[in-house]
Order: sequence, then C-alpha cells, then structure tokens
Amino acid sequence: MDILNFALNLEYLEAEFYAVSTYGSTLVKLGVISADDETGPTTGGSRVPKFSASPPAGVASALRNDEIDHVKYLRSALGSSAAKKPAINLNALGYGYSSVSSWLKLARQFEDVGVSAYLGAAPLISSSAYLAAAAAILSAEAMHSGAIRWECVGNGVSSPAVDSIDIPPTRQAIFDLNTKALAIPRTPSQVLNIVYAGGRSMGGFFPNGMNGGITTQ
Repeated sequence: MDILNFALNLEYLEAEFYAVSTYGSTLVKLGVISADDETGPTTGGSRVPKFSASPPAGVASALRNDEIDHVKYLRSALGSSAAKKPAINLNALGYGYSSVSSWLKLARQFEDVGVSAYLGAAPLISSSAYLAAAAAILSAEAMHSGAIRWECVGNGVSSPAVDSIDIPPTRQAIFDLNTKALAIPRTPSQVLNIVYAGGRSMGGFFPNGMNGGITTQ
C-alpha cells in the first residue's frame, strides 16, 4: 500500500504538469479530484504558448489523458487508503512552460524518473494485485518515455540529467537503458532526492513533502 501511494504522489505530479501545461487547469479545477482530496494547492506552471499548433501537441494530449487516468486508477485500487494530493510546485526547476522545447525538457525528466520509480519499487510490493497495478502503469510509462525521448532527439532538445545515473536522450542514446540494454531502476530514496531537489523530507516539486507512508529519504 505504501508503495502504491508513493506512486500515486508521483502520478499527481505528472498529471498536474500535463493538465496545467496543456489546459492551464489543475486536477481540482478539471474535477478529477475534489478540494477535499488534496492537502495543499498546485502552484506554478502555465499553459505552454502556441502548444496546440505544434507537432508534439498530440503526444501532449495523450500524456495528459493517460496520467489523469493513472491517478484515477491508483485511487480506485487503493480505495479509502489512497493518499491525498500534496501541495505541488510545478515551477520547481524554473522551466517547462515558456515553449514546447522547454516543455519537452521537463516532460522527459518526469517520464524517465517515473519509469525508474516503478521499476525500483516492484521488488518491494508483496501484494500480487498491487504488483499487477504497478506493472500495468510501468508499461504505459515506458511507452511515454520512449515517445518523449524521441521528440527531444527529433527537435534537438537537451534535457539535463537529473542525477548521476540518468541518461539524457541523444542520437547515440535514444532510450534510457544501461550497457546491458536494461531499464534503470531507482529506489524510493533516489526518486525523493530528485523530486525534493535534494531535500530530505520536502522541497522541490513537493514543498511540504509527499503524503503517505514513504515521504523521507
């Protein structure tokens, strides 16, 4: 349960990013969750200018819909145990909204970290039902990652590494794989270090920390 709630916090972040960057609206404003389902507001970020006329617009719309569905799916799987959405600062890195290139830069980081988080968490899940739910989302996130990485390469976008094991997309590294062509896992602590911008229990995209049982590095 703790692992799925950890994943749900990350899905809240991704869903808010795509909803705000494409719609200019948060999950609460869109009616995906109610005000009672969050412990803090989502701030920062904005709709990307001229996004709808850009080539990645179709990918962006699909990502928005998928990440919103992931939030709904995990909340349904967890039922009354589902963690509420924490306060989120979408502008934690200072980019992602001024242009399509800026958006691709941040979207790539979110997607690759998301894949690694699910992969790293899989061995910690004892419930077969919860493992099946996580595996289904991991497969979807991997497709998202591949699509966004290809967009970055095709558009010449440089998306900085988020830590020492990250492999930014280039023509020589289309996919985020190690030397054995395997996906890279991250422990919950490694993921928290990224989304908290180095903070131990809060900071970065989660100014007050995550909600649930796994909240500290």
